[in-house]
This record gives sequence, structure tokens and C-alpha cells, in this order.
Amino acid sequence: MTVFRNREFKSFAWKLILVMCIFALFTCIYANLEIEMFNNELINHNTAIVGQILSNHPELKTELPKYFTSEPTDKEIELGRSIMKTYGYHEDANIVIQPTLSNFYSNFSDKISLYALFMLIPILLLTIYEYRKIYKKIKSISLASEKVIDGDFSYLLPVDIEGDFGILYNNFNQMAHRLKLSLDRLNQDKIFLKNIISDISHQLKTPLASLIMFNDILIGNEGLDKDDRRKFLEKSNSQLNRMQWLIISLLKMTRLEAGVIEFKKKHTPLISPIKNSVDTLMMMANKKNQTIKIFGDTKNVYLNVDSEWLSEALINIIKNCIEHTDENGKIDIYISETPLLSQIVIRDTGEGIAPKDIPHIFERFYAVNNSVKSNSIGIGLALSKLIIEGQNGSISVRSKLGKGTEFTITFLKKIF
Repeated sequence: MTVFRNREFKSFAWKLILVMCIFALFTCIYANLEIEMFNNELINHNTAIVGQILSNHPELKTELPKYFTSEPTDKEIELGRSIMKTYGYHEDANIVIQPTLSNFYSNFSDKISLYALFMLIPILLLTIYEYRKIYKKIKSISLASEKVIDGDFSYLLPVDIEGDFGILYNNFNQMAHRLKLSLDRLNQDKIFLKNIISDISHQLKTPLASLIMFNDILIGNEGLDKDDRRKFLEKSNSQLNRMQWLIISLLKMTRLEAGVIEFKKKHTPLISPIKNSVDTLMMMANKKNQTIKIFGDTKNVYLNVDSEWLSEALINIIKNCIEHTDENGKIDIYISETPLLSQIVIRDTGEGIAPKDIPHIFERFYAVNNSVKSNSIGIGLALSKLIIEGQNGSISVRSKLGKGTEFTITFLKKIF
């Protein structure tokens, strides 16, 4: 039954059965014709024997014919056998001594050979015809394989046929599809790597040029006074810190985008990563006499997140707020929770973002044109977005020029 599920085998089997039935019919007709011919020859032979006997013994005219038309008795057979055996005429005698049977056998053997050959020809043609259909399907698989090797994945094999070829076609299409996805992913990885290298080289160009310039000034001016020398060293140190932060951030982004970082999620109070972020940036806020306050339920809101990575994301967002908010400004952080979600809202009283820039602020190396921060790299918010989305969260922004910016971080709760 496993073989009969294939359309090719069923087609060949039914056609072969039909051909064999036709030949069986012709064989019966042919056998009847040959038997009639043999019967005629046997009658002629027996008639000749009767004629020869009657020519010598006319008195047997009434008795002799009945011996050829009636069933002989066992006694008559034994008597005739004993007599004929003395003349070499018995069951084991060669067929040659019987002219009628010998002639019939000679003619019949020639005819049956031709008949068998005639019977094999249509079977051979049927086999060739059916196998051509099978090889045609094999050729289609070969053609599809060549196209896949050449990088053309548009050729699909038909999957609406039954049997093993249908299964093979379907598996081949799936294999080609997965191979295409793998090649596309490899190409995307190449483009991603190329962009990363291009971004790193572009972003390192400016601080490297500054470092080279500062170094040349220090080397070329041996008589430079101590205060000026300190200023150049401080500027060099600032550029080195900027390069270090850039490289570390880019490495983090690369690992996140490549999916090689596995977040260690734990049931964590939401206030914990927020407080860590604020403590880290409090000195920076104090330099601008800014206040950072936390509102909402700071004790009962919990999330299943990686606290360290979430702190990293919040640090970048709050740091962005501090840098783009004037002195004596405010940064407020709100914690809220509903049966469906938990939210963190970070709101500042800074310069705001122009409407045309809002769709792009989470893009890597995008710098807002109206920013008061001249050395902004534009990587912190992109990194924060990757971290938050990597933990099944989302981030959005609202802003008005001159009135401030609001970042909303949302984590959906799992409902069982």
C-alpha cells in the first residue's frame, strides 16, 4: 500500500494490467485458432489412415469409422499399446515419428516466438513511457537544485501531487526556503558588520584627531606653562573617556543586536534599577543644580527583568535628560502599575525635541540638530531601546520644544 500511494506506480500498474488482459484475450483467440488448425490436420491424418485401411479391407467400411469417433475401452488401449510398442510407437517416442504433431509443433514454435516478441514490444513501450514521466520529475528537481545553487530561489516545485514525489517536492521547497533565510541572514550580518565598522571609524575619527592635535601642541611647545598644559591634558582625558564610552557602548549594542546576550531575569522591585540609575547620575545632576525625584508606588511594583541591564538603559535615558535640561531644572520619574502593565515615565523640563527629530532619536548616531550638547554621539538612547525591547518592553517619547521631554517605558505583564 505504501508503493500504491504513488501516482506513478498506480498509473504503470493499471496500464500494465490492461495490456496483460488484452494479451490474455488475444492469447485465447490465438490458442483456439491453433487448436482448430491442429484438429483439422488430425482429422485429415486419421481420414488418410481410414482410406489406406479400407483400400485393402473394404469389409471394414462400417466398423472402422466408429473407432475414431468413440471413446476406446481400456482393453483396446492396452492391446493397441502392446502391438504399437513393438514398432517403437509409445509415450516416450520422439515427436518426429508423428508427422502431424511434428509439423504442428514446428509451425507453432515459430509463431509463439513471434507472438511473445509482439507481446513484449507494447510492454517495453509502456515501461519507457512511464519511466519518462518519472525521469521528467527527477529532471525538474535537478533543475530546481541548479537554480538554488546559482542563488535563484524563485523556482518552486509543485506540491499538489500525491505520493513520495509530492513529499520530496515539499521538502525541497522547505529546504530552499530555509537556505534562502540563512543566506539573507548572513548578508544582513555582513551589512550589519560593515555598518558597525563604518560607524566606529566615523565616530572615532573626531576624538582621535583632537588627541593628535593636543599631543602635537604639547610636544611642539616645551615652554607651555603648567596651567595650559593641564588644560590640554584634561581635554585629552575627556576625549579618551569619550572614546572608551563609545567603544564599550558599541560593543554592547553589537552583542544585543546579534542576540548573544542572555538576560538574567528575576522578580525584581522596580524601584531597585531606578534608584541605582539615579544614584549613579546624582553627581552629574548636582553640578547643574538639578533635582531628580521619584513618584508613585515605590514598594509594591515588581518586574521580571534583568536589573543590571535595565539600570543601564535608565542611566542612558536619565543622562540624556540631564544633558538637555538647563541648570536648576527638574527630572521627575513616575512609577505606575495596572493589572495589565507596569510603566516608568521619565519627564524633564529641558529644551525639548523638534517634531521632525522625534521619529529618529532612537536611531544609532542620530544627533538632534537643536541640541545644546555639541559633543553628543547619539548612541545612548539607541542602546536603551535595544535593552528594553530585549526584555519584552517598549519605549516611546513625547516632547515640545522649550517645554521638555517625556519618555514612557512599558512592560506588559504575563497573564496565565
